[in-house]
Amino acid sequence: MKPDIDPPQLQAFVDGELDLGRRLEIEQRMADDPSIRRQVDELRDLRTAVRGHAEYHTVPEELRRRFGSAGRSTAPARRGRWLDGWSGTPGLRPWAAAFTVVIVASLAVQMLVARNGEETRLRADVVASHVRATIGDRLVDVASSDHHTVKPWLSSKLDFSPPVRDTQLGDATFSGARVDYLDGRPVAALVYRKGGHTVDAYVWPTVSSDTEPVYSTSRGFQIARWSRAGMTWWTISDVNRAEFGDFVENLVAEP
Repeated sequence: MKPDIDPPQLQAFVDGELDLGRRLEIEQRMADDPSIRRQVDELRDLRTAVRGHAEYHTVPEELRRRFGSAGRSTAPARRGRWLDGWSGTPGLRPWAAAFTVVIVASLAVQMLVARNGEETRLRADVVASHVRATIGDRLVDVASSDHHTVKPWLSSKLDFSPPVRDTQLGDATFSGARVDYLDGRPVAALVYRKGGHTVDAYVWPTVSSDTEPVYSTSRGFQIARWSRAGMTWWTISDVNRAEFGDFVENLVAEP
């Protein structure tokens, strides 16, 4: 019997705050232990409910005025008036403008770094999931080339209905699908065979607008990511770049 996972660890897993090794360990425990998967699902439902039903209130005008009058008698407010005068001095206005540009640029860089960090972590999850599936005994949960069989099965296991493409994409054949976990949430993994190679196409909902495929490589694997029709796609395989590009083009072109 394996020890129970501490609730804070499960919460950190749902929030995407664990390192890759610990995430993979919990994902495996979820696959083996329905009670752990149920706890994770409950935490996700709770997070969604809190975000969806949280109330936001506007500060009353009277309270705003009282804070304003209190602030005018403090030292920070005096410093603020001094800065107003400083920035209003004609000779110093360029310096004030430059200072503002630096602040805005710094915030933009921080946002870019955070986004790149999230993409790097997600890319690592995609590689780990693909490797785990291809070297293990769980490449597919439902082995069928009939999308009329695979799509309903996935929809019954997920909180969304994933698009399941045609059984033949160029010279790649649809083999089936499985439910996997990326970035702390369940996703659909559509599995294709292209010659002697496996291609995994992960898909889950997004609020992002449509984007064109962006290609990258990691640990010898070809990777592409894009968004289309309310879904995010990440695709990975060890085929060569040209063949991988053909597969992605065919997948993106499917209605």
